[in-house]
Amino acid sequence: MTLFKKKIPEFKKSIDDHLMMILSGSEQSSKELSQAMEYSVMNGGKRIRPLMMLASAMTIDIKTEDVIPFATAIELLHSFSLIHDDLPCMDDDSMRRGQPTTHIKFGEATATLAADSLQSLAFESMAKAKFPKSKSAQLDLISMIAKSIGSAGMAGGQSLDLDSENKKLDPSSVENIYMLKTGKLLQAAILAPTYFRELSKKEVLALMGFSESIGVAFQIQDDLIEAEGDENMIGKSVESDKSKNKAAYPILFGVNESKKRVKKLYESACSSLKVFGESSNALREMAKIIIHRKL
Repeated sequence: MTLFKKKIPEFKKSIDDHLMMILSGSEQSSKELSQAMEYSVMNGGKRIRPLMMLASAMTIDIKTEDVIPFATAIELLHSFSLIHDDLPCMDDDSMRRGQPTTHIKFGEATATLAADSLQSLAFESMAKAKFPKSKSAQLDLISMIAKSIGSAGMAGGQSLDLDSENKKLDPSSVENIYMLKTGKLLQAAILAPTYFRELSKKEVLALMGFSESIGVAFQIQDDLIEAEGDENMIGKSVESDKSKNKAAYPILFGVNESKKRVKKLYESACSSLKVFGESSNALREMAKIIIHRKL
């Protein structure tokens, strides 16, 4: 077991403690809204994105405690996106992580407001965070994360995903959707530590290459779990994509081709990290976790 994997329980506790501190410290206008926000964030998430940020920090020798405020902000943004994804006007899912989705538990209006509040809380916490470099570097980091969830990132990918229903897309089009709707926020988590110190162009490109490959692999693997019917692992209905005729990789190109593509992307991601040598073991471990979903 690698040093990083041994520290995952400790890292997850630190992330969860920080999330609870942020959630309890924010001023809510109603008890129900506060409960919906906490329910959405603290309901058993694997914390893949914040852990990926910590792994990236370890790879380039940045203190993990320095990036924790940004790692938890990324998790708040991820939680906000899941609430929106599950709404009837989007994917219309009633289960998430084995529990009723936020709009089923609290109603659509409260769920929408909880998502909006989590997004705003994420940016508030990043703006207030202590940053060892200049304020301009902190603003650049926040701007990069903002872009990852907007029309050039997650929201744009979700729009393309909704438009893809009942259409037969080619592999590159599907992977473009995946990179936008899933990969961009994961990439933001991986690149965030690069704003804490100067890196060579080669090192930054290596992290970008890793994040692009593993971001797409992450979503294809999610689709495979759904296609193979493991509801316990995915935490929601395994019929979700199939019932909507969505452009999911296994539905369009088959399970075997999807598995081959995940393997190729995983190998490409790990190959991108050669420039870091053994320093990149934490990111390699996270890549393995993403592929095997064992955390």
